[in-house]
Amino acid sequence: MEKPRLKAHFHVEVVEGERVFLYAEGQDYLVPGKAAAAVLPHLDGRKTVMEIVQALAGTLPIPTVLAALTRFGAAGHLAEGRPDLPEATLAYWDALGIDPARTLGTAPVTVCAAAGVDPEPVLAALRALGLDARTGAFDTVPEEGISVVLVDDYLDPVLEARNERQLAAGKPWLLARTGGISPWIGPFLDPDHTGCWTCLAQRLAGNRQLERYLAGKRGDGVPRHPSRAGIPAGPLAAAGLIAAEAARIAATGEPGALCGQMVTLDLATLTTDRHPLVRQPQCRSCGDPSLVGERSPKIVLASGDASHTSDGGYRVTSPEATLARLERHISPHLGAITKLVSHTPESNTLTYSYAAGHNFAMVNDSMDLLRRNLRGQSGGKGRSEIQAKVSAVCEAIERYAGVWRGDEAVRRTAYRDLDADTVVHPAALLHFSEAQVAARDTWNQDPANRLHKVPDRFPEDVPIDWTAGWSLTHDEERLIPAAYVWYGHPDLQDHFFCIADSNGTAAGNSLEEAILQGLCELTERDAVAVWWYNRLRLPAFDMDSLEDPYVDQLRAYYGAMDRDLWMMDLTTDLGMPVYVAASRRRHSVEDIMVGFGAHPDPRVAAFRALTELNQFLPMIENRDADGNTSYLVGDLETLTWLKTATVAAEPWLLPDPELPATTVGPQAGFDLAARIREQVERIKEAGSEVIVVDQTRPDLELNVVKVIAPGLRHFWRRLGPGRLYEAPVRMGRLAEPLPEAGLNQWNVFF
Repeated sequence: MEKPRLKAHFHVEVVEGERVFLYAEGQDYLVPGKAAAAVLPHLDGRKTVMEIVQALAGTLPIPTVLAALTRFGAAGHLAEGRPDLPEATLAYWDALGIDPARTLGTAPVTVCAAAGVDPEPVLAALRALGLDARTGAFDTVPEEGISVVLVDDYLDPVLEARNERQLAAGKPWLLARTGGISPWIGPFLDPDHTGCWTCLAQRLAGNRQLERYLAGKRGDGVPRHPSRAGIPAGPLAAAGLIAAEAARIAATGEPGALCGQMVTLDLATLTTDRHPLVRQPQCRSCGDPSLVGERSPKIVLASGDASHTSDGGYRVTSPEATLARLERHISPHLGAITKLVSHTPESNTLTYSYAAGHNFAMVNDSMDLLRRNLRGQSGGKGRSEIQAKVSAVCEAIERYAGVWRGDEAVRRTAYRDLDADTVVHPAALLHFSEAQVAARDTWNQDPANRLHKVPDRFPEDVPIDWTAGWSLTHDEERLIPAAYVWYGHPDLQDHFFCIADSNGTAAGNSLEEAILQGLCELTERDAVAVWWYNRLRLPAFDMDSLEDPYVDQLRAYYGAMDRDLWMMDLTTDLGMPVYVAASRRRHSVEDIMVGFGAHPDPRVAAFRALTELNQFLPMIENRDADGNTSYLVGDLETLTWLKTATVAAEPWLLPDPELPATTVGPQAGFDLAARIREQVERIKEAGSEVIVVDQTRPDLELNVVKVIAPGLRHFWRRLGPGRLYEAPVRMGRLAEPLPEAGLNQWNVFF
């Protein structure tokens, strides 16, 4: 170091001539010794080392002076020279560990502002830091330096062309919105390190539910939301932060804290939040769309054991590691998941329940769909808090991955022009009866039937999109209506011939993990439909056979709320254990609630049923001053069930006292592929096949699949012929099939 200078951010005090105290924000140091105190006045960045030695020649020996300088330097307290900067600015860069001299003479910072946005606060802040700040045209990428682009909305259409120019030039840029009650700063978009504006816009537009609806009403494809509120302090505060980060990037050449990160500043609470920008490998602007558009439908199972089997099923990664990997996707602006919130009181350490916000596509001009989208949440359950969180996050990603985006591989043609051995007719997936289809207009008008809407007849001569799936049963391709596979597919705007739902959709840390979860859900809902609509009397499941103290804790917890708790065995000819956990209030209004669980491992299946039941408790556990339930649910069908259903009127909700209770069976093997093959074979024996559509998005570190088994039944009210009538007879539960009119009049209400 030629001209040492004590860093300017330090306060300095010398005590008793031999103890030098240095202190700054978050830093406290002691440099002992008379020599340290003696050299201190000379550390101004203007004297060379030799000049300091000469100044102290009559006082201290040369080795002593050099040793004191070395001690200051080794501790990181010195910088080189005295740049021509204000003292406060010098101190700022010293505190950050950046050589202030590097901020002088850097390449210019060009500020480009969209129409109606004032660039002056940012320009002034940049110049106050000694930077060469200038304005530039919005449609021009500067050849040198940093670009700061100011807009009043990150979905301003002018940004699309700007993004393409920045990518073509290979130049980074900093995006910001200085107005509003919450200015947005960043992200710094670097083609070498981050996603681009198109990646950002895809996530942001998806999270603007109301704006998308209104844009559709206007005939505008952009869900814009410019800020209207603002005070001068907002742009000034944002400008200072933008300038500081731009200067740091200019000085260091490093992307900085805003690299792939947006920071929001809440002026009302003076808090900031970070929102990671996830780079999308399939992005049409900065990635490779063929990763999705040309993906092979072929599914090849790989053997491998689950390593985490205690809670939430068979998993190859711990819930802690899964959540840590996926947390970056949680953001109200740039996330695939908008939020993650607990529905469990802090005092409750037994029945954990979380909700994760997700969004769906708007298929049509529907206020009901808009309301449900705005309230849309994915539920998470588990015996532990971490498992409930992961469950909610993974379910939200399932929903996100299932939304039609237009980059998926499809084949467009009419059903009648396809090979009958390859294509799957919607009727084989939906299972509505002729009576239901004939009465659909009247039925669909009843708001209580929102989960059970009956579509129109399928137009076999009309070209539609078909998505390729893979038959695990026959190891060959199958074609499924894209409108059945993907939420929000535009084919349904012209022909309401099917319904996309979540049945069989599942997520996992591996493809096999996801497929097994999808098979569990298909098997579970099929068993529930067979039991529910036939009102079968089935055996109890002996919860004590689980030999787990959690069962006793749950009994006590439910008992303290004046609720009974019991379980039944719903397992069908498909073999996989399926259970229902049920509870009623000991009151004239019983608030009966049920939860279901299925898994090759009977213990996992049983605890899934119990934790799903726990998940529903928040909607019915609160009481008013008179002891009546204060419901946290507004759905008409659900409320009618809770307020009027009783076990006396619906004895099929209770175990059949004439049947012996079942007990927990042996643990299933941990090889996920082996468990999949077993269930595929059982479904084949029942007269169906298993088809898998890979819905995984490359930007999400989670596998998502839709597992389909034509012939297996959804637990919603779909009363066409098939297993719903045949399985109870085949299993000996009924002597003969019930007529359609004799089926349970209660619908499954969730």
